[in-house]
Amino acid sequence: MDPSLIPPPLADYVLDDAEEWEYFGEGAANVLYRYVGTDPFFGPYLLRLRKRLPGAPTTQQLHAYLHSRWGPLLDSYLLKTEIVKLGINIIPDLNSMLAMGDADEATDWSGRPVKPPKKRRLLDETESWGLLVEDMSCGNYLYSEMQMQSESMQEDEEMEDVQDDGSDEWKDMAMIEFKPKWLTQSPNAPGNWVLCRTCAVRHMKSAKKQTKGSLCVPGDEDDDLEEEALDFCPLDLSSGDPARIEKATFAILNMENSVMIADPTPPSDDEGDSDTPAAPTLNQKLVKSLENSLVTLLTNFFRTSPLIPLLTKLQSRFGSRGVFTSATLTLMGEKDVLPSEDEIRRACMATGEKYEPVVSDEDDIWTAMTLRDCSLFLKVWVRKRRGRGMEAKIDAKVGDLDLKGGEGGRAVYWRDVERRLRMGGWYSGKGSTRNCRTGQE
Repeated sequence: MDPSLIPPPLADYVLDDAEEWEYFGEGAANVLYRYVGTDPFFGPYLLRLRKRLPGAPTTQQLHAYLHSRWGPLLDSYLLKTEIVKLGINIIPDLNSMLAMGDADEATDWSGRPVKPPKKRRLLDETESWGLLVEDMSCGNYLYSEMQMQSESMQEDEEMEDVQDDGSDEWKDMAMIEFKPKWLTQSPNAPGNWVLCRTCAVRHMKSAKKQTKGSLCVPGDEDDDLEEEALDFCPLDLSSGDPARIEKATFAILNMENSVMIADPTPPSDDEGDSDTPAAPTLNQKLVKSLENSLVTLLTNFFRTSPLIPLLTKLQSRFGSRGVFTSATLTLMGEKDVLPSEDEIRRACMATGEKYEPVVSDEDDIWTAMTLRDCSLFLKVWVRKRRGRGMEAKIDAKVGDLDLKGGEGGRAVYWRDVERRLRMGGWYSGKGSTRNCRTGQE
């Protein structure tokens, strides 16, 4: 680990006031908070605090890992992350709010109640550091302070002129979030594969659910595949074929909760007393135009941006031998029969090979699996130029790159998934009309 790659903690900042942070959401290992105080520095960030989980890496370890491992690989695409010192009271105070159920009344970006976890774990009170992560949600820069003051003073018929005065300003109108999954085929797929790894797992789980129920292990990186749109094939996205990329884009945009469109209604305490509908504001026009062109805009982005080819290249580089060791591949031999875990252990002991993956790129399944479980955050900025129509640009970041390890038998589980996919014939297209090689249905 190169220490020169790890940014120092933020100077002159210690977070100690829980009242300045509002619950935003949570995952299995962390809780996110949004800043509601008066210091503008924290506006572009969310505060990420880790839960009390046995064996979990500390915030300092995670911060060092993100920058030393992923900084050189992803460069500007890495979600911006800073580490900040925590005061002694903020974690206990936030835990008290969680325990009192404050988070149970939270809503998501669309105003729907956030479903609390079945068993909530509190924040780790031994932790003295937090992470400030770049906020990729939208609607934070729709209105400048001057524009909001002007809108509160104008009549409805004058608002269009006021907003046109600031029409050159970029406005964060939309955000798309999704997991690209396996942009390359699994190295352990048979030579006659028809379905990619993502689609093969999806169809296997669907069939199991219809019979005896899913056999997946809670917390695995593939647990959410059942909920994704069945038409989203990662190989379409990485194919370079415009028609296949457009098909994948359409499916991604139609996945549940993948798209956030900002509310274009200007903030105001005055509900008005006129029954006459106001003329559409500039923001409302921009939203309407964006909704009509989002598929085209995103398809063009995926076709021209270096991001998807970069992730595809990294997935091909790391874990290129798959989840099996050399001893495993030797045991398989020409018969292509997968050995048991006990057979793998005995073979590794006989050859002196490590049972756990070594650090070389081709054997680094931990980095490989993190790449296949990362999330893409695409923030769409829009502006109206006089006489030039709407312009749009997209900021793209990669997140959810947490350190993975062998806890909970994860490596054993990954191998077991490959066994079930191969032995069950799922890679060969069992129960599906899709051909992921060609993109044909």
